[in-house]
Amino acid sequence: MIIKGFSIRSDKRNLITGTFLIIIGIIAPFFINVHNFRTYDLLYRSIDNDDTGLLVLSALSLVLLNSIRGLPHYLGTFIVAESFSIEYKDHTLPHVKGLIGLVIIPLVYSSINAFHNIKYDLGVPAFIVIFAIMYLEKMDFSKINIIKKAFIIILLLFGVQWLDIIPELSLFKFGRGETSQDIKSIATIINGTEILTIFGGLFFFIFTFCSILVAKLIKDENTILVATEINKKVENELYEARMNALQARYYTELKNLVHDLKTPLASSIALISIIKMMDKCSEPIIKGYLDRIELSLDNQDEMISEILYKDKTITLTSGELFNYIFSHISHLPFASKVIYKNESKASLLNVNKIRFTRAIINILDNSYNALNDEEG
Repeated sequence: MIIKGFSIRSDKRNLITGTFLIIIGIIAPFFINVHNFRTYDLLYRSIDNDDTGLLVLSALSLVLLNSIRGLPHYLGTFIVAESFSIEYKDHTLPHVKGLIGLVIIPLVYSSINAFHNIKYDLGVPAFIVIFAIMYLEKMDFSKINIIKKAFIIILLLFGVQWLDIIPELSLFKFGRGETSQDIKSIATIINGTEILTIFGGLFFFIFTFCSILVAKLIKDENTILVATEINKKVENELYEARMNALQARYYTELKNLVHDLKTPLASSIALISIIKMMDKCSEPIIKGYLDRIELSLDNQDEMISEILYKDKTITLTSGELFNYIFSHISHLPFASKVIYKNESKASLLNVNKIRFTRAIINILDNSYNALNDEEG
């Protein structure tokens, strides 16, 4: 679609897929919640037993819950963003994909809060993922399929979710959700703040590092694919250049060879003319043979001239032209199968007789080879 210099392109398949995932993300809290993941069950048991291990398991349960529940709409947003490309005067506008994510994600969070009447916090981790989408747009992943690119988002999403359960980061607007605050509050009660910070920081580092590593590997793969494509294109161009040079050389050699044939042919024609003037060659039979030889040599000279000079043409009737053609196919296996009808035998044609004849013979030969005997 083009609007006043703007060209908007979209991949309908990715757009539909992404939209479907976003819808799944909106309805996911109906089926995926803290009750299914026993988050509070683990949290209460950690209080009863004063067990920091259960506290970490409760935090892990929450991170898994948020990651699984958030994955459809983050992944859907990423796929929708990837499906759009906006150009202005043949120049791709930057940060379009990131801006799409910046619009869609808050709308998804608002929809979830409205439909489920829960506090679904749009915190710093959400914006980290959005800015990651914007950053991925700047990287050249043109040859990589969208599944591999989405894997980066999955790893990063799981990594940043751990920031929400680190107590020290609460001052920086991390972990403002109700369950996250409950886990951090209980960590303070049972002296589990330090262990929660260690595990949260460790898992954040591991998964974020993995997402960066995967992005680097994918970028290197893309670079290799682009280089391979360029090399293949260069190789094809070199091959075509070599073939053109070889063909040009072949035609040059052929032209030189045909040109060299004119010298002995001209000598033969001259000798025949001299022989015809001798008294011994005045007999009708001998003279007739010499006339036929001379005519044959003249025809050969004409053929060589038309091969040498492709622009050389002669004017003859269509009847004469096709009689000449049929005289050259009379010995070929398909000669009896050719049905010829010419209602304009007197019409004049200006053609290169030799090249035209070869073209017609090639067409007939190809047709004969392509058909079975029963097919005519």
